Amino acid sequence: QSTFCRSGSPGLGRIQNGFPSKVSHRSFKPPTFGAARAMRLLGLPASEVPSKAKIVWEKFSPQTKFERDMYFYGNFPEDFAWGVSSSAYQIEGGWDADGKGPSIWDNFTHIPGNIKNSDTGDIACDSYHKVDEDLYMLRALGVKSYRFSLSWPRIFPTGRNNSINSHGVDYYNQLIDGLTANNITPMVTLYHWDLPQALQDIGGWANESLIDLFNSFADFCFQTFGDRVKFWMTLNEPFVTAWIEYGLGQFPPNVKNDPGYAPYKIAHTLLKAHARVYHTYDRKYRASQSGVISLSLNADWVEPKTLGDPEDTKAADRSLQFMLGWFAHPIFKNGDYPEAMKWTVGNRIFTAQEREYIRAIEQLL
Repeated sequence: QSTFCRSGSPGLGRIQNGFPSKVSHRSFKPPTFGAARAMRLLGLPASEVPSKAKIVWEKFSPQTKFERDMYFYGNFPEDFAWGVSSSAYQIEGGWDADGKGPSIWDNFTHIPGNIKNSDTGDIACDSYHKVDEDLYMLRALGVKSYRFSLSWPRIFPTGRNNSINSHGVDYYNQLIDGLTANNITPMVTLYHWDLPQALQDIGGWANESLIDLFNSFADFCFQTFGDRVKFWMTLNEPFVTAWIEYGLGQFPPNVKNDPGYAPYKIAHTLLKAHARVYHTYDRKYRASQSGVISLSLNADWVEPKTLGDPEDTKAADRSLQFMLGWFAHPIFKNGDYPEAMKWTVGNRIFTAQEREYIRAIEQLL
């Protein structure tokens, strides 16, 4: 997965039995990023088919198992920012507490048979009610950063800005204040798959009105938390939303009747939603808040079965392009999909204006 790394100070007191006895009273100094406004990256050409991934394979694929295993015995830089991460649905619990609206994961897990043992996230780690305990454990670990996601339906129960839940806002303010007081850098993901059910009821990410609705949610979060949050991620692993939710149908809303079209439509909307939110932050908040914003991408590493076989090389590259390139290529290359994808499934076309809007944009990966 992609992640942000920054140096910082854990701000711990004296350690006893592996746990901090107290928190130092040093004030939180958020990281600085130089010029407030990012410079746009120069346009890059479309990836070759196969792409330059073959250079990596030629260098590393011939390695012996011993040589590969040596990778695990290297050293991290002294300023490496150790951190931990979570997501709202997986840890918060309090699924209907204090006015929170239902998410697609709440409803999905409440249907018997969808999850083994009929398990749910109704309580999970109960982090919604255990902020102090969570902060204690983070101090004990000595981490410098904590990445977590905001529950859209906890803040906007209906997914819209006319339904602000002050209890949800208070919860995240308490968490963020606690992190900064302990010199732990908050890294915030705006969307980690728990779409408000009210928005799924109007079609979810298949409905392009979610671009504006997501932007409205993000705008509120920037305005509310951005004085203390300097690292933002728009979407967590959009590949999962597009393919696992709308192709394989294994995650809610478990759509699996149109795998040849639905995932590509969803990805198209997600990319435009990411771009909209990025530009909102860039235009309205970057200068005053001095933060950075990107997204979190996932990928499985693959290699050709036979390194010297051109067809195996193309197949391995095609796998990478369909997973990582699907989202990275438009954002970090040229605003459009990889050629390998367009050759295989046709082109869901971005307009020239959309390509310029999506391609970027100086972002962290």
